Amino acid sequence: MINVDTVYQKVLALANKEQRGYITPQEFNLFADQAQQEIFDNYFHDLKTAQLKSKNDTGYADEIEILQQRISKHLVSGTMTHSSDLHGLPSDTYSISSISVTFDSVPRIVERIDETKLQEVLSNPLTTPTSIRPVYVEKFGKIQIYPATISDASIMYTARPTSPNWGYVVVNGKALYNSNTSTNFDLHVSEENNLVIRILTLAGISMKDQLLTGTASQDAANTEAKKNN
Repeated sequence: MINVDTVYQKVLALANKEQRGYITPQEFNLFADQAQQEIFDNYFHDLKTAQLKSKNDTGYADEIEILQQRISKHLVSGTMTHSSDLHGLPSDTYSISSISVTFDSVPRIVERIDETKLQEVLSNPLTTPTSIRPVYVEKFGKIQIYPATISDASIMYTARPTSPNWGYVVVNGKALYNSNTSTNFDLHVSEENNLVIRILTLAGISMKDQLLTGTASQDAANTEAKKNN
């Protein structure tokens, strides 16, 4: 976890260094949530890119391992609600890792198929889904499992990171940090500087301060260059 107050104080210090304006707690919380989500989204893009690179380069292997570790931190298990033959995903689902059902006390993985191939699968006696060989399709953010007699299913999925929040109380007209109502960043501790840079960039856009935005963007570019060296 990354302390939300630590990041906010760094952002304020850098933004105010040359009297470039005050970022309110409300603005910070919005920017912080967006910055965290952007970093999280990039894990999957960067992982896909790294996997396409040379398999013989140990550097790429290390990059893949690091990204997988950061993603796996958000890997959780849960159950799905069942209604009218559809299974609802947990509200924080980002991507599905696997779906499983239990038949005769034996857990079985449910195979995902594309909906365009569903009728072909259902009409062929050799591929028709059974309790020991179930399949599922995604429909409008929900899951439909075949055979339809299956009502209980478990899911392993990557959860969205919890939204950060800098909680505060107002004392003499000033916002003071309140740890009891705050939520820290849900990312690896090494992402602290990346968060600060991204939030500054978003804050610079909000304040229409091209110099601040440019400085933060340059810092981001330098950080990315160091990662690739």
